[in-house]
Amino acid sequence: MRSVAVRSRIAFTLLELLLTLSVLAAIASVVIPQVGLLMGDRRLVRAAEQWRVEMTRSRVDAMRQGRVLMVQGMVEGNSFRIKPYFSTSDATEAIDQTGSQSALLSGADQGNAVSLDVDSEAEEVIELPEGISVVSVGVVSAARASEIEQMTLADQSSGWSRPILFYPDGSTSTASIVMSGGDVGRIVVKLRGITGDVTISEVLP
Repeated sequence: MRSVAVRSRIAFTLLELLLTLSVLAAIASVVIPQVGLLMGDRRLVRAAEQWRVEMTRSRVDAMRQGRVLMVQGMVEGNSFRIKPYFSTSDATEAIDQTGSQSALLSGADQGNAVSLDVDSEAEEVIELPEGISVVSVGVVSAARASEIEQMTLADQSSGWSRPILFYPDGSTSTASIVMSGGDVGRIVVKLRGITGDVTISEVLP
């Protein structure tokens, strides 16, 4: 009689264990996806902060260095880059690689000068968090940016976006960057051209 009671108690304990495991599995099926979404949400916000920090830094660097800097996103990729850009019409004190004065100092017509991409080693590529991609980079057209945009058409055919420009006078392009975290949603980073202010939206569906 005693052994039967012991066996019943063991069976009841196993049943409790199975019920507990079932409850835990049900909770996990709800909680784990939410944790995944939360982590993805944080990655989106972190990516937006990367854009904000680097664009703010680029604006300051452009003013300090006295030259135009540009930022381009890799559309459908997970990176963006910063690189310097300047026009030979501004290089009135430039010295060519042979050590002689530039053509501009020799009396060349500045109207014939074109924008040149220089110092490729100064290019900086910033990787976004895993799972985050650049959906689009919208840049408002401006007359003074047309020359540089024409010179970067080859970049655009390679997947890079239109350039977001940062000028020595502190002004910038007006731009909007949209990033996606897949099922997590998307986030928008906006740059205001007149003031250089950067704003970040909430995570959108």
